[in-house]
Amino acid sequence: MRRFRTINRKARTAFLHLTLVVSSLFFALPFFWLLSTSCKVPEEMLPVRWLPQIPPAVIQSPYIALRDNDNPAKPPALDEEAWNHLLPLMRQAIHSGIQSLNLPGFYASALQRTELTDGILLRLLRRTPEDLFSRPEKSLLAWFREEIDIPIVEEVFETIYRRMAVSDVVFRAQDVTIEDRIPGDECPWKVISGEAEIIERTEGLHRTEKEIHYNFRNHPQFALQAVVPLSIRPEDLAKISIGYRGDRSWHAISAIIETAGKKYTAIQPSFLSTGQWQETTWRIDDNKPAPMNIRTWIWLQETASSFTDSSKARITLQVDYCPPWKSSCYKLTNNYREVLRLVPMLTYIKNSTILVMSNVIGQVLASSLVAFAFARLRWPARDFCFMLMLATLMIPHQVTLVPQFLIFKSLGWYNTLVPLWIGAFFGSPFFIFLLRQFMRGIPTDLEDSAKIDGSGYFGIYWRIILPLVKPALAAIGIFTFLGVWNDFMGPLIYLNDQKLYPLSMGVFALQVFQVGNYGLMMAASVLMTLPVIALFFFAQRHFIQGITLTGLKG
Repeated sequence: MRRFRTINRKARTAFLHLTLVVSSLFFALPFFWLLSTSCKVPEEMLPVRWLPQIPPAVIQSPYIALRDNDNPAKPPALDEEAWNHLLPLMRQAIHSGIQSLNLPGFYASALQRTELTDGILLRLLRRTPEDLFSRPEKSLLAWFREEIDIPIVEEVFETIYRRMAVSDVVFRAQDVTIEDRIPGDECPWKVISGEAEIIERTEGLHRTEKEIHYNFRNHPQFALQAVVPLSIRPEDLAKISIGYRGDRSWHAISAIIETAGKKYTAIQPSFLSTGQWQETTWRIDDNKPAPMNIRTWIWLQETASSFTDSSKARITLQVDYCPPWKSSCYKLTNNYREVLRLVPMLTYIKNSTILVMSNVIGQVLASSLVAFAFARLRWPARDFCFMLMLATLMIPHQVTLVPQFLIFKSLGWYNTLVPLWIGAFFGSPFFIFLLRQFMRGIPTDLEDSAKIDGSGYFGIYWRIILPLVKPALAAIGIFTFLGVWNDFMGPLIYLNDQKLYPLSMGVFALQVFQVGNYGLMMAASVLMTLPVIALFFFAQRHFIQGITLTGLKG
Protein backbone atom coordinates (compact mmCIF):
# COMPACT_ATOMS: atom_id res chain seq x y z
CA MET A 1 0.00 0.00 0.00
CA ARG A 2 2.83 2.36 0.90
CA ARG A 3 4.57 1.53 -2.39
CA PHE A 4 1.37 2.30 -4.27
CA ARG A 5 1.07 5.69 -2.55
CA THR A 6 4.71 6.48 -3.39
CA ILE A 7 4.16 5.61 -7.05
CA ASN A 8 0.94 7.63 -7.07
CA ARG A 9 2.71 10.65 -5.53
CA LYS A 10 5.56 10.46 -8.03
CA ALA A 11 3.13 10.14 -10.93
CA ARG A 12 1.16 13.13 -9.69
CA THR A 13 4.35 15.16 -9.28
CA ALA A 14 5.53 14.19 -12.76
CA PHE A 15 2.13 15.13 -14.22
CA LEU A 16 2.18 18.53 -12.51
CA HIS A 17 5.72 19.23 -13.69
CA LEU A 18 4.80 18.20 -17.23
CA THR A 19 1.74 20.44 -17.11
CA LEU A 20 3.85 23.37 -15.94
CA VAL A 21 6.41 22.81 -18.69
CA VAL A 22 3.75 22.51 -21.40
CA SER A 23 1.94 25.60 -20.10
CA SER A 24 5.19 27.57 -20.01
CA LEU A 25 5.97 26.60 -23.60
CA PHE A 26 2.44 27.48 -24.67
CA PHE A 27 2.57 30.95 -23.13
CA ALA A 28 6.08 31.45 -24.54
CA LEU A 29 4.86 30.92 -28.12
CA PRO A 30 4.07 34.63 -28.75
CA PHE A 31 7.55 35.65 -27.65
CA PHE A 32 9.10 32.87 -29.74
CA TRP A 33 7.11 34.12 -32.74
CA LEU A 34 8.31 37.67 -32.02
CA LEU A 35 11.91 36.44 -31.84
CA SER A 36 11.72 34.34 -35.00
CA THR A 37 10.02 37.11 -36.99
CA SER A 38 12.78 39.51 -35.96
CA CYS A 39 15.24 37.25 -37.81
CA LYS A 40 13.31 37.27 -41.10
CA VAL A 41 13.70 39.44 -44.17
CA PRO A 42 10.58 40.86 -45.90
CA GLU A 43 10.56 38.08 -48.54
CA GLU A 44 10.07 35.47 -45.78
CA MET A 45 6.89 36.86 -44.27
CA LEU A 46 4.73 34.85 -46.67
CA PRO A 47 4.00 32.00 -46.60
CA VAL A 48 3.78 32.00 -42.80
CA ARG A 49 6.35 29.77 -41.13
CA TRP A 50 7.77 29.52 -37.63
CA LEU A 51 11.49 29.51 -38.37
CA PRO A 52 13.52 31.92 -40.53
CA GLN A 53 15.30 30.53 -43.56
CA ILE A 54 19.01 29.82 -43.65
CA PRO A 55 20.89 31.44 -46.57
CA PRO A 56 22.17 29.10 -49.29
CA ALA A 57 25.87 28.31 -49.45
CA VAL A 58 26.78 30.30 -52.57
CA ILE A 59 30.28 29.89 -53.96
CA GLN A 60 29.52 30.71 -57.58
CA SER A 61 27.07 33.23 -58.99
CA PRO A 62 24.77 33.66 -60.92
CA TYR A 63 22.68 30.64 -60.04
CA ILE A 64 19.09 29.48 -60.41
CA ALA A 65 16.83 29.13 -57.35
CA LEU A 66 13.10 29.43 -56.70
CA ARG A 67 11.69 31.33 -53.77
CA ASP A 68 9.81 29.23 -51.23
CA ASN A 69 6.60 31.17 -51.79
CA ASP A 70 6.80 30.56 -55.56
CA ASN A 71 6.18 26.82 -55.37
CA PRO A 72 2.84 25.95 -57.05
CA ALA A 73 0.10 24.82 -54.67
CA LYS A 74 -2.81 22.48 -55.35
CA PRO A 75 -5.95 24.35 -56.50
CA PRO A 76 -9.07 23.78 -54.37
CA ALA A 77 -10.89 22.35 -57.40
CA LEU A 78 -8.54 19.34 -57.57
CA ASP A 79 -8.10 16.45 -55.20
CA GLU A 80 -4.64 15.16 -54.28
CA GLU A 81 -4.69 12.29 -56.76
CA ALA A 82 -5.71 14.50 -59.71
CA TRP A 83 -3.11 17.12 -58.76
CA ASN A 84 -0.30 14.55 -58.63
CA HIS A 85 -1.40 13.28 -62.04
CA LEU A 86 -1.68 16.70 -63.72
CA LEU A 87 1.39 18.38 -62.21
CA PRO A 88 4.04 16.71 -64.44
CA LEU A 89 1.77 17.12 -67.48
CA MET A 90 1.31 20.84 -66.83
CA ARG A 91 5.06 21.23 -66.36
CA GLN A 92 5.66 19.50 -69.69
CA ALA A 93 3.08 21.69 -71.45
CA ILE A 94 4.69 24.85 -70.04
CA HIS A 95 8.14 23.62 -71.03
CA SER A 96 7.02 23.02 -74.61
CA GLY A 97 5.48 26.50 -74.68
CA ILE A 98 8.78 28.01 -73.52
CA GLN A 99 10.72 26.19 -76.24
CA SER A 100 8.63 27.87 -78.93
CA LEU A 101 9.67 31.37 -77.80
CA ASN A 102 12.63 33.39 -79.04
CA LEU A 103 14.51 34.01 -75.78
CA PRO A 104 17.96 35.50 -75.07
CA GLY A 105 20.83 33.05 -75.07
CA PHE A 106 21.69 33.43 -71.39
CA TYR A 107 18.23 32.00 -70.52
CA ALA A 108 19.60 28.58 -71.51
CA SER A 109 20.77 27.81 -67.96
CA ALA A 110 17.16 27.96 -66.74
CA LEU A 111 15.22 26.42 -69.64
CA GLN A 112 15.78 22.84 -68.50
CA ARG A 113 15.17 23.61 -64.82
CA THR A 114 11.90 22.95 -62.99
CA GLU A 115 12.29 26.27 -61.16
CA LEU A 116 11.31 28.17 -64.31
CA THR A 117 8.30 25.98 -65.13
CA ASP A 118 7.12 25.96 -61.50
CA GLY A 119 7.34 29.74 -61.27
CA ILE A 120 5.30 30.12 -64.46
CA LEU A 121 2.82 27.47 -63.31
CA LEU A 122 2.22 29.36 -60.06
CA ARG A 123 1.39 32.57 -61.93
CA LEU A 124 -0.88 30.77 -64.41
CA LEU A 125 -2.77 29.04 -61.60
CA ARG A 126 -3.66 32.46 -60.20
CA ARG A 127 -5.56 33.38 -63.37
CA THR A 128 -7.06 30.10 -64.51
CA PRO A 129 -10.71 30.18 -65.71
CA GLU A 130 -13.20 28.75 -63.23
CA ASP A 131 -14.09 25.81 -65.48
CA LEU A 132 -10.52 24.98 -66.52
CA PHE A 133 -10.11 21.86 -64.37
CA SER A 134 -13.48 20.53 -65.49
CA ARG A 135 -12.35 20.53 -69.13
CA PRO A 136 -10.84 17.51 -70.88
CA GLU A 137 -7.20 16.94 -70.10
CA LYS A 138 -6.07 17.77 -73.63
CA SER A 139 -7.89 21.12 -73.58
CA LEU A 140 -6.54 21.91 -70.11
CA LEU A 141 -2.92 21.32 -71.15
CA ALA A 142 -3.43 23.30 -74.36
CA TRP A 143 -4.56 26.29 -72.29
CA PHE A 144 -1.33 26.24 -70.26
CA ARG A 145 0.73 25.91 -73.43
CA GLU A 146 -1.00 28.81 -75.17
CA GLU A 147 -0.71 31.15 -72.18
CA ILE A 148 3.08 31.12 -72.33
CA ASP A 149 4.54 34.36 -73.68
CA ILE A 150 7.78 36.29 -73.35
CA PRO A 151 6.61 38.74 -70.60
CA ILE A 152 5.66 35.96 -68.17
CA VAL A 153 8.89 34.06 -68.86
CA GLU A 154 10.91 37.24 -68.27
CA GLU A 155 9.02 37.93 -65.04
CA VAL A 156 9.77 34.49 -63.63
CA PHE A 157 13.35 34.44 -64.90
CA GLU A 158 13.93 37.78 -63.17
CA THR A 159 13.05 36.17 -59.82
CA ILE A 160 14.88 32.84 -60.19
CA TYR A 161 18.02 34.19 -61.88
CA ARG A 162 19.97 35.21 -58.80
CA ARG A 163 22.94 37.38 -59.60
CA MET A 164 24.93 40.34 -58.43
CA ALA A 165 24.68 43.44 -60.61
CA VAL A 166 25.61 47.11 -60.32
CA SER A 167 23.80 50.17 -61.61
CA ASP A 168 23.82 53.96 -61.14
CA VAL A 169 26.26 55.91 -58.98
CA VAL A 170 24.99 59.11 -57.34
CA PHE A 171 27.09 61.76 -55.58
CA ARG A 172 25.26 64.14 -53.24
CA ALA A 173 26.53 67.41 -51.80
CA GLN A 174 25.92 68.92 -48.36
CA ASP A 175 23.11 70.80 -50.07
CA VAL A 176 20.66 67.95 -50.68
CA THR A 177 19.36 69.62 -53.84
CA ILE A 178 22.73 69.14 -55.57
CA GLU A 179 23.50 65.69 -56.91
CA ASP A 180 25.55 64.15 -59.67
CA ARG A 181 24.07 60.96 -61.15
CA ILE A 182 26.12 58.66 -63.36
CA PRO A 183 24.05 56.01 -65.20
CA GLY A 184 25.13 52.42 -64.71
CA ASP A 185 26.01 51.85 -68.36
CA GLU A 186 28.43 54.81 -68.19
CA CYS A 187 30.32 53.58 -65.12
CA PRO A 188 33.58 51.94 -66.28
CA TRP A 189 33.60 49.12 -63.75
CA LYS A 190 36.49 46.67 -63.93
CA VAL A 191 37.68 43.71 -61.86
CA ILE A 192 40.95 44.48 -60.06
CA SER A 193 41.28 41.32 -57.95
CA GLY A 194 39.74 37.89 -57.48
CA GLU A 195 37.88 35.57 -59.85
CA ALA A 196 35.09 37.69 -61.29
CA GLU A 197 33.82 38.86 -64.65
CA ILE A 198 31.60 41.80 -65.64
CA ILE A 199 28.94 41.13 -68.29
CA GLU A 200 26.63 43.86 -69.55
CA ARG A 201 23.00 42.85 -70.16
CA THR A 202 20.97 45.06 -72.47
CA GLU A 203 18.02 42.73 -73.14
CA GLY A 204 16.05 39.95 -71.51
CA LEU A 205 15.83 41.69 -68.13
CA HIS A 206 13.74 44.53 -66.75
CA ARG A 207 16.65 46.99 -66.89
CA THR A 208 20.10 47.35 -68.36
CA GLU A 209 22.65 46.12 -65.87
CA LYS A 210 26.23 45.02 -65.43
CA GLU A 211 26.25 41.51 -63.99
CA ILE A 212 29.08 40.31 -61.83
CA HIS A 213 29.89 36.63 -62.35
CA TYR A 214 32.13 35.50 -59.50
CA ASN A 215 33.66 32.32 -58.16
CA PHE A 216 35.03 31.96 -54.62
CA ARG A 217 36.54 28.48 -55.03
CA ASN A 218 40.12 29.75 -55.18
CA HIS A 219 39.92 33.30 -53.82
CA PRO A 220 37.69 34.38 -50.89
CA GLN A 221 37.45 37.94 -52.18
CA PHE A 222 37.10 40.01 -55.32
CA ALA A 223 37.04 43.75 -55.94
CA LEU A 224 35.51 46.06 -58.55
CA GLN A 225 36.73 49.53 -59.32
CA ALA A 226 35.54 52.48 -61.37
CA VAL A 227 36.97 55.96 -61.91
CA VAL A 228 34.13 58.40 -62.63
CA PRO A 229 33.93 62.18 -63.16
CA LEU A 230 32.95 64.25 -60.13
CA SER A 231 31.22 67.60 -60.74
CA ILE A 232 30.73 68.34 -57.02
CA ARG A 233 33.60 69.99 -55.17
CA PRO A 234 35.35 67.39 -52.94
CA GLU A 235 34.91 69.57 -49.84
CA ASP A 236 31.14 69.70 -50.49
CA LEU A 237 30.76 65.96 -51.06
CA ALA A 238 28.53 64.36 -48.42
CA LYS A 239 27.04 61.09 -49.67
CA ILE A 240 27.63 58.44 -52.31
CA SER A 241 24.87 56.06 -53.38
CA ILE A 242 25.37 52.95 -55.50
CA GLY A 243 22.53 50.90 -56.93
CA TYR A 244 23.11 47.17 -56.93
CA ARG A 245 21.25 43.90 -56.86
CA GLY A 246 22.17 41.06 -54.53
CA ASP A 247 21.94 37.33 -55.08
CA ARG A 248 20.75 36.44 -51.54
CA SER A 249 24.11 34.92 -50.71
CA TRP A 250 24.71 37.30 -47.78
CA HIS A 251 28.30 37.87 -48.81
CA ALA A 252 29.70 41.12 -47.40
CA ILE A 253 30.26 44.14 -49.63
CA SER A 254 32.30 47.18 -48.57
CA ALA A 255 32.93 50.50 -50.30
CA ILE A 256 36.06 52.64 -50.59
CA ILE A 257 35.80 56.17 -52.05
CA GLU A 258 38.90 58.16 -53.08
CA THR A 259 39.10 61.72 -54.34
CA ALA A 260 41.24 64.85 -53.93
CA GLY A 261 43.94 63.01 -52.00
CA LYS A 262 41.53 61.55 -49.46
CA LYS A 263 40.43 57.96 -48.99
CA TYR A 264 37.18 57.06 -47.24
CA THR A 265 36.42 53.51 -46.07
CA ALA A 266 33.06 52.15 -44.90
CA ILE A 267 33.04 51.36 -41.18
CA GLN A 268 30.68 48.41 -41.67
CA PRO A 269 29.73 46.18 -44.61
CA SER A 270 26.52 45.92 -46.54
CA PHE A 271 25.32 42.53 -47.79
CA LEU A 272 24.13 40.82 -50.96
CA SER A 273 20.96 40.05 -49.07
CA THR A 274 17.98 40.61 -51.32
CA GLY A 275 17.07 39.64 -54.85
CA GLN A 276 15.67 43.13 -55.47
CA TRP A 277 17.39 46.24 -56.72
CA GLN A 278 18.44 48.48 -53.85
CA GLU A 279 20.45 51.64 -53.34
CA THR A 280 22.99 51.71 -50.54
CA THR A 281 24.19 55.11 -49.35
CA TRP A 282 27.51 55.88 -47.70
CA ARG A 283 28.04 59.18 -45.87
CA ILE A 284 31.36 60.86 -45.18
CA ASP A 285 32.00 61.34 -41.46
CA ASP A 286 32.63 65.08 -41.04
CA ASN A 287 33.10 64.83 -37.23
CA LYS A 288 29.93 66.84 -36.66
CA PRO A 289 27.24 65.68 -34.22
CA ALA A 290 25.28 62.85 -35.81
CA PRO A 291 21.78 63.87 -36.92
CA MET A 292 18.94 62.40 -34.88
CA ASN A 293 16.68 61.56 -37.80
CA ILE A 294 16.53 58.13 -39.42
CA ARG A 295 20.02 57.26 -40.65
CA THR A 296 19.69 55.45 -43.97
CA TRP A 297 23.39 55.49 -44.69
CA ILE A 298 26.63 53.76 -43.69
CA TRP A 299 29.41 55.95 -42.33
CA LEU A 300 32.63 56.51 -44.28
CA GLN A 301 35.77 57.36 -42.33
CA GLU A 302 38.93 58.92 -43.72
CA THR A 303 41.72 56.35 -43.56
CA ALA A 304 44.56 57.49 -45.83
CA SER A 305 45.66 59.84 -48.60
CA SER A 306 45.52 58.70 -52.22
CA PHE A 307 44.15 59.50 -55.69
CA THR A 308 44.82 63.22 -55.86
CA ASP A 309 42.54 64.08 -58.82
CA SER A 310 39.77 66.35 -57.46
CA SER A 311 37.70 66.22 -60.66
CA LYS A 312 37.22 62.46 -60.42
CA ALA A 313 36.37 59.84 -57.83
CA ARG A 314 37.67 56.30 -57.62
CA ILE A 315 35.13 53.84 -56.25
CA THR A 316 36.10 50.37 -55.07
CA LEU A 317 33.56 47.70 -54.13
CA GLN A 318 35.08 44.80 -52.24
CA VAL A 319 33.05 41.60 -51.86
CA ASP A 320 34.15 39.07 -49.23
CA TYR A 321 33.04 35.45 -49.13
CA CYS A 322 31.04 34.48 -46.05
CA PRO A 323 30.93 30.77 -45.15
CA PRO A 324 27.48 29.33 -44.34
CA TRP A 325 27.78 29.81 -40.57
CA LYS A 326 28.86 33.42 -40.99
CA SER A 327 26.23 34.30 -43.58
CA SER A 328 23.59 32.71 -41.33
CA CYS A 329 24.72 34.87 -38.40
CA TYR A 330 24.67 37.98 -40.58
CA LYS A 331 21.22 37.13 -41.86
CA LEU A 332 19.67 36.26 -38.48
CA THR A 333 21.05 39.41 -36.83
CA ASN A 334 20.53 41.74 -39.78
CA ASN A 335 17.37 43.40 -38.46
CA TYR A 336 19.03 44.09 -35.10
CA ARG A 337 22.01 45.70 -36.79
CA GLU A 338 19.68 47.71 -39.03
CA VAL A 339 17.76 49.00 -36.00
CA LEU A 340 20.99 50.13 -34.34
CA ARG A 341 22.12 51.75 -37.60
CA LEU A 342 18.87 53.48 -38.57
CA VAL A 343 18.04 55.13 -35.26
CA PRO A 344 20.19 56.46 -32.37
CA MET A 345 19.23 53.57 -30.13
CA LEU A 346 21.85 54.38 -27.47
CA THR A 347 20.36 57.87 -27.07
CA TYR A 348 16.88 56.41 -26.69
CA ILE A 349 18.13 53.88 -24.13
CA LYS A 350 19.91 56.65 -22.20
CA ASN A 351 16.73 58.75 -22.06
CA SER A 352 14.64 55.76 -21.00
CA THR A 353 17.18 54.92 -18.29
CA ILE A 354 17.08 58.49 -16.95
CA LEU A 355 13.29 58.41 -16.83
CA VAL A 356 13.17 54.98 -15.23
CA MET A 357 15.72 55.81 -12.52
CA SER A 358 14.11 59.17 -11.73
CA ASN A 359 10.62 57.70 -11.50
CA VAL A 360 11.66 54.67 -9.45
CA ILE A 361 13.61 56.78 -6.95
CA GLY A 362 10.81 59.34 -6.76
CA GLN A 363 8.03 56.80 -6.30
CA VAL A 364 9.90 54.78 -3.69
CA LEU A 365 10.85 57.82 -1.60
CA ALA A 366 7.63 59.81 -1.92
CA SER A 367 5.21 56.89 -1.58
CA SER A 368 7.05 55.41 1.40
CA LEU A 369 7.21 58.77 3.21
CA VAL A 370 3.50 59.49 2.69
CA ALA A 371 2.56 55.91 3.59
CA PHE A 372 4.64 56.20 6.78
CA ALA A 373 2.74 59.35 7.71
CA PHE A 374 -0.61 57.64 7.13
CA ALA A 375 0.33 54.37 8.85
CA ARG A 376 2.54 55.31 11.83
CA LEU A 377 1.86 58.95 12.69
CA ARG A 378 -1.18 60.41 14.39
CA TRP A 379 -2.35 63.81 13.20
CA PRO A 380 -5.72 65.56 12.76
CA ALA A 381 -7.90 64.49 9.81
CA ARG A 382 -5.44 61.73 8.93
CA ASP A 383 -8.13 59.24 7.91
CA PHE A 384 -10.08 61.89 6.01
CA CYS A 385 -6.97 62.85 4.02
CA PHE A 386 -6.31 59.18 3.34
CA MET A 387 -9.84 58.69 1.98
CA LEU A 388 -9.50 61.88 -0.06
CA MET A 389 -6.27 60.55 -1.55
CA LEU A 390 -7.93 57.22 -2.44
CA ALA A 391 -10.77 59.13 -4.10
CA THR A 392 -8.28 60.56 -6.60
CA LEU A 393 -7.89 57.03 -7.99
CA MET A 394 -11.38 57.39 -9.45
CA ILE A 395 -10.48 60.51 -11.47
CA PRO A 396 -9.68 59.49 -15.07
CA HIS A 397 -6.25 60.52 -16.27
CA GLN A 398 -7.80 62.12 -19.36
CA VAL A 399 -9.63 64.66 -17.16
CA THR A 400 -6.41 66.13 -15.76
CA LEU A 401 -4.36 65.74 -18.93
CA VAL A 402 -5.02 69.18 -20.47
CA PRO A 403 -4.71 71.22 -17.22
CA GLN A 404 -1.53 69.34 -16.35
CA PHE A 405 -0.10 70.03 -19.80
CA LEU A 406 -0.88 73.76 -19.53
CA ILE A 407 0.74 73.96 -16.09
CA PHE A 408 3.94 72.26 -17.25
CA LYS A 409 4.07 74.41 -20.38
CA SER A 410 3.67 77.61 -18.35
CA LEU A 411 6.59 76.46 -16.18
CA GLY A 412 8.75 76.11 -19.30
CA TRP A 413 8.97 72.34 -19.05
CA TYR A 414 7.51 71.53 -22.46
CA ASN A 415 9.93 69.54 -24.63
CA THR A 416 11.95 68.49 -21.59
CA LEU A 417 12.05 65.26 -19.59
CA VAL A 418 10.91 67.01 -16.40
CA PRO A 419 7.12 66.47 -16.84
CA LEU A 420 7.78 62.75 -17.28
CA TRP A 421 9.44 62.26 -13.88
CA ILE A 422 8.51 65.18 -11.62
CA GLY A 423 5.14 63.64 -10.76
CA ALA A 424 6.83 60.58 -9.26
CA PHE A 425 8.21 62.73 -6.41
CA PHE A 426 4.64 63.41 -5.28
CA GLY A 427 3.87 59.71 -4.90
CA SER A 428 1.16 57.51 -6.36
CA PRO A 429 -2.13 56.92 -4.50
CA PHE A 430 -2.09 53.22 -5.29
CA PHE A 431 1.50 52.71 -4.13
CA ILE A 432 0.84 54.79 -1.00
CA PHE A 433 -2.16 52.59 -0.20
CA LEU A 434 -0.06 49.46 -0.81
CA LEU A 435 2.73 50.57 1.52
CA ARG A 436 0.34 51.86 4.20
CA GLN A 437 -1.30 48.46 4.45
CA PHE A 438 2.11 46.84 4.67
CA MET A 439 3.39 49.25 7.34
CA ARG A 440 0.31 48.85 9.50
CA GLY A 441 1.21 45.21 9.98
CA ILE A 442 4.61 46.04 11.49
CA PRO A 443 4.54 45.71 15.33
CA THR A 444 4.58 49.03 17.20
CA ASP A 445 7.01 47.55 19.75
CA LEU A 446 9.85 48.17 17.31
CA GLU A 447 8.86 51.80 17.00
CA ASP A 448 8.53 52.21 20.78
CA SER A 449 11.97 50.71 21.34
CA ALA A 450 13.47 53.14 18.87
CA LYS A 451 11.79 56.08 20.63
CA ILE A 452 13.20 54.94 23.97
CA ASP A 453 16.65 54.86 22.37
CA GLY A 454 16.16 58.47 21.31
CA SER A 455 15.39 58.00 17.65
CA GLY A 456 13.18 60.54 15.88
CA TYR A 457 10.44 59.88 13.36
CA PHE A 458 12.77 60.08 10.38
CA GLY A 459 15.21 57.71 12.07
CA ILE A 460 12.38 55.25 12.69
CA TYR A 461 11.33 55.54 9.06
CA TRP A 462 14.85 55.14 7.70
CA ARG A 463 16.32 52.51 10.06
CA ILE A 464 13.30 50.38 10.98
CA ILE A 465 10.38 50.77 8.60
CA LEU A 466 12.22 50.88 5.26
CA PRO A 467 14.26 47.68 5.85
CA LEU A 468 11.07 45.84 6.80
CA VAL A 469 9.15 46.94 3.70
CA LYS A 470 11.85 46.09 1.16
CA PRO A 471 9.69 43.42 -0.57
CA ALA A 472 6.89 45.94 -1.10
CA LEU A 473 9.37 48.57 -2.29
CA ALA A 474 10.78 46.04 -4.77
CA ALA A 475 7.28 45.41 -6.13
CA ILE A 476 6.68 49.15 -6.45
CA GLY A 477 10.00 49.60 -8.20
CA ILE A 478 9.19 46.87 -10.72
CA PHE A 479 5.70 48.22 -11.37
CA THR A 480 7.12 51.72 -11.87
CA PHE A 481 9.86 50.41 -14.17
CA LEU A 482 7.33 48.60 -16.36
CA GLY A 483 5.02 51.61 -16.55
CA VAL A 484 7.73 54.14 -17.39
CA TRP A 485 9.66 51.86 -19.76
CA ASN A 486 6.54 51.19 -21.84
CA ASP A 487 5.03 54.68 -21.52
CA PHE A 488 4.18 56.13 -24.91
CA MET A 489 1.47 58.73 -24.29
CA GLY A 490 3.56 60.93 -21.98
CA PRO A 491 6.55 61.33 -24.34
CA LEU A 492 4.16 61.79 -27.27
CA ILE A 493 2.51 64.76 -25.53
CA TYR A 494 5.47 66.49 -23.91
CA LEU A 495 8.40 65.80 -26.26
CA ASN A 496 9.09 67.32 -29.65
CA ASP A 497 12.87 66.95 -29.89
CA GLN A 498 14.04 63.54 -31.08
CA LYS A 499 17.15 63.86 -28.90
CA LEU A 500 14.86 63.45 -25.88
CA TYR A 501 12.87 60.48 -27.16
CA PRO A 502 12.77 57.43 -24.91
CA LEU A 503 12.84 53.96 -26.39
CA SER A 504 9.06 53.71 -26.82
CA MET A 505 8.96 56.84 -28.98
CA GLY A 506 12.08 55.76 -30.84
CA VAL A 507 10.46 52.48 -31.84
CA PHE A 508 7.37 54.41 -32.96
CA ALA A 509 9.51 56.76 -35.09
CA LEU A 510 11.17 53.72 -36.67
CA GLN A 511 7.76 52.18 -37.39
CA VAL A 512 6.58 55.36 -39.12
CA PHE A 513 9.64 55.35 -41.37
CA GLN A 514 9.81 51.60 -42.04
CA VAL A 515 6.13 50.93 -42.79
CA GLY A 516 5.55 47.26 -43.57
CA ASN A 517 9.01 46.05 -42.52
CA TYR A 518 7.73 43.71 -39.83
CA GLY A 519 11.08 42.00 -39.25
CA LEU A 520 12.68 45.33 -38.38
CA MET A 521 9.82 46.26 -36.07
CA MET A 522 9.98 42.90 -34.29
CA ALA A 523 13.73 43.33 -33.79
CA ALA A 524 13.16 46.75 -32.21
CA SER A 525 10.42 45.25 -30.02
CA VAL A 526 12.74 42.47 -28.87
CA LEU A 527 15.42 45.01 -27.94
CA MET A 528 12.82 46.94 -25.96
CA THR A 529 11.48 43.79 -24.26
CA LEU A 530 14.79 42.25 -23.17
CA PRO A 531 15.45 44.66 -20.23
CA VAL A 532 11.96 43.99 -18.88
CA ILE A 533 12.47 40.22 -19.09
CA ALA A 534 15.89 40.50 -17.45
CA LEU A 535 14.51 42.67 -14.64
CA PHE A 536 11.67 40.31 -13.87
CA PHE A 537 13.96 37.26 -14.07
CA PHE A 538 16.45 38.63 -11.54
CA ALA A 539 13.89 40.36 -9.30
CA GLN A 540 11.07 37.82 -9.40
CA ARG A 541 11.74 36.60 -5.84
CA HIS A 542 11.39 40.12 -4.42
CA PHE A 543 8.41 40.82 -6.68
CA ILE A 544 6.45 37.71 -5.64
CA GLN A 545 7.39 38.20 -1.99
CA GLY A 546 6.28 41.82 -2.06
CA ILE A 547 2.91 41.04 -3.64
CA THR A 548 2.27 38.10 -1.29
CA LEU A 549 3.23 39.86 1.93
CA THR A 550 1.40 43.03 0.96
CA GLY A 551 -1.76 41.02 0.56
CA LEU A 552 -1.32 39.41 3.99
CA LYS A 553 -0.48 42.48 6.04
CA GLY A 554 -3.23 44.37 7.37
